[in-house]
This record gives sequence, C-alpha cells and structure tokens, in this order.
Amino acid sequence: MLDLLLINPPYFTPGELAARRERFGGWIAGGNMYIHPFEPPLGLAALAADLKAKGFRVEVLDLVGLGLPEEKLPEILREKSPARVGIGAMTPLFPAARRLARIVKQARPETAVIAGGAHPTVSPETCLADENIDFIVRGEGETALAALLAGADPDGIPGLGFKKNGRAIISECAPLGADPDELPLPDYDAFPVEKYVQYNESLRGLRGISMLVSRGCPYQCSFCAVHLTMGRKFRIKSPARVVREMAGLREKYSLEGIWFKDSILNLDPAWAGEFAAEIRRQGLKIKWQYNTRVDRIDEAEIRAEKAAGLVQVDFGIESGSPRSLATLRKGIDLEKIKSAVRLAQKHVKVSGFFMIGIPGETREDIEMTFSLARNLKLDKVCVSLYCPLPGSALYDDLKKREEYAEPLADLEKIHFTENPFSFCAVPAEKLRELYGEINEYFSK
Repeated sequence: MLDLLLINPPYFTPGELAARRERFGGWIAGGNMYIHPFEPPLGLAALAADLKAKGFRVEVLDLVGLGLPEEKLPEILREKSPARVGIGAMTPLFPAARRLARIVKQARPETAVIAGGAHPTVSPETCLADENIDFIVRGEGETALAALLAGADPDGIPGLGFKKNGRAIISECAPLGADPDELPLPDYDAFPVEKYVQYNESLRGLRGISMLVSRGCPYQCSFCAVHLTMGRKFRIKSPARVVREMAGLREKYSLEGIWFKDSILNLDPAWAGEFAAEIRRQGLKIKWQYNTRVDRIDEAEIRAEKAAGLVQVDFGIESGSPRSLATLRKGIDLEKIKSAVRLAQKHVKVSGFFMIGIPGETREDIEMTFSLARNLKLDKVCVSLYCPLPGSALYDDLKKREEYAEPLADLEKIHFTENPFSFCAVPAEKLRELYGEINEYFSK
C-alpha cells in the first residue's frame, strides 16, 4: 500500500489537449506556452523525492504527461491502494482538483484527500468547504506532509488545514523550508520524461527538460501571488549542486539542454557568475535557457553565461503600456525593456512574455503592447489573457468593486488563454478577438 499518491491534474482532457495542439500549432510554434499547457510536475516530483528520502512510499500520477482521462482514476486507485491522495491545485486547476477529489472519495471513501499548492495556500476556506477534501497544505509542503504521513496530530502541524467537528481548522503557512541544497533532486522518473523532452524540443528547439532550483521572490508584482506560497526570501541551490544535477539529467536522459523555470534565475549576480564559471570548471557541454526580468540583465554576465552554454533568455515584459506597467508594479519602463532586449539579442535568442486585459486597460493600451512585441523582433512571443489570482494585490483590488463580484466567484471559467469575462475597458468578446489576432501575428 502506498502512503501517498500525488496527482497532477489536467487543465484539459487528453482529447481537448490534442485538439488544442492541432488547432493552435502555429501559436505554439510562435512561443505561446499557455495554449497547450504541458509541463512536467516538478513540484510534485520534488515532494515525492523528499518524502521517499524520509522513508515513505510515494508515487506521482501524472495524468497530463501520461495522457490519462480522469475516468481511469478508480482503476488506478484499486491497483495502488493509497492511504492518502494528494492533489496539486493552482487556482485555474482547482475545478479539476475538485473533480479528482470527488472521484477518489467515490472509489475509496476511506482514503484521505489532501490538496496542496497555490490555491489551498491563498484560499484555504474554499478548499476545505469541499466535502471531498480532508486536508490542505499551505505553503511549502515537505515538512507538513512528512508530519502528516508519520501520524502526527494535525493540530500541531504548521501549514496544515483540516476539518474538526465540522469546523475548518486553518493554520498559518508552513515556515520556509530548508536550505535548497538539503533537498533531493526532484524524482524525474515519477513522470514520463521523454514525452516532455520531445514537447520541449518542438516548443523551444532544444531537446531538454525543465529544472527548478530556487524558491521565493522579493518583488512586488501586483498580478502574482507566489510570495504567499514560497515567501519573499530568495533561496537557491549552490552553483556546484545545480551543475551536478544538470550533468546527471543530461547523462540519464540523453539531453541537449535545460530550461530553468525559475522566475529570476540570475537574481543574485554573484551566484550567476559563479554558476557560469562552474559549468566551465566541470567541463559540462550543455545548452540552457532561463527566465529573468529586464532590469536584471548585465552584459558582462550574459557574455559569461553564453560562454557556458546559454542560448536563450526569456523576459517577463508583460506590457507595452506605461500605465499597465505601473498597474502591474513591475518597476520597469519602456526604455529599460528595449535596452535589455537589445543587449541580450547581441548574444543569445530572446523570448518575451506579455499579457493583455490588465485591469484599467483600454484598446490603446493593448495596441501599445502589440506594437512593442512586434518592434522588439523577439525570437518567441508568449501572450496570455490577464487572470486574477487570489492572493495577488490586483485580485484584492478587484474584489472591492461590485461589478466584478460575479466573475471572481466563477474563476473556474478563467484560464490564461480563455476568459468569458473582462476586467478592463475592452469588452470580453473584443478582448478575445484581439488576443487571437495578436497570436496569429506571431504564429510560425
């Protein structure tokens, strides 16, 4: 019997996902990563590795990577007989998490269901109101899950929420976890690596896999709530540790490269310099890509990174409208965006992330974003629709406005590529039309 089965819920059914890949192939080739969400469940794989190292029997059921429909879950539960089931739940995935929780309880009423991730962290009451969810984990989950699996009294476990005598008991978020160097490498064997490698190759031109090596973000962007799940203190594995892990993954899975999914890999310039030097010191021949902000780019640093195998930088640009940038609290301006992109383009490929439909935006603001994205001559462009995330400052602002009460109560209809509502001055139908036009322009 398993102590815990961790489930990666799907945004779309396997059939819907295949149809989206077929229909929006040009958008995907142009850089849109949201239209066909297909990323390895590194968070669940990290939890699995940590709990296994502590002696627990844990598996990951990656419904997305395996292409399994939810209807297969009862059969899998009978086969694996888990004592507990954990379900990852970002806000847009919460409806799917609730469906899976219901299936688990119908198939195995005695099995405890645990929801973890961003949504249980920022909206614990919503999760525990569901009759099929027994526990929630708020914040980083390693310590709370280990204590729960070990049989500790739930009352004394930081970061755990549960029900007692019909009442929801919700604790504060778990304290920030250990030094990242003390955590094991995520269990990549817990999901179908080759499927993600092949998709990464089609999406980014690199036979590679994703890595996450840091936690926390000190920035105050109003559309983001990551500080509630991982804190504002930036913590990152040592350069030597990261390079060893890269080398191990490259050898094990015959990889060409790595894409770092960390929001700002090079937040610490000293770390970034040592990381590039360590790759050369270890003689690792590998290509890599990373995400960063436009105000974290430096020419000497990027030269050193290119010499160590860097081939692409992805910038979180978000908007070409000064007003929208101010709304998002990005702390950047158009000149900083343009100069950073020009600098990076001298050395590597450059991709940009943008969003439209930001609260307060007009048609003119969206046209400014479209114009900037065109004029930057980026190698890839990823555009999303604004999605209000509970726990973010923008979400809290919208909650104060009566006209948004209905859409904010119906977040299950909102996705980064589909939204029946508008939170800006452009009507929802027109916003979707503009979104399609922009993506079509960047299709390849």
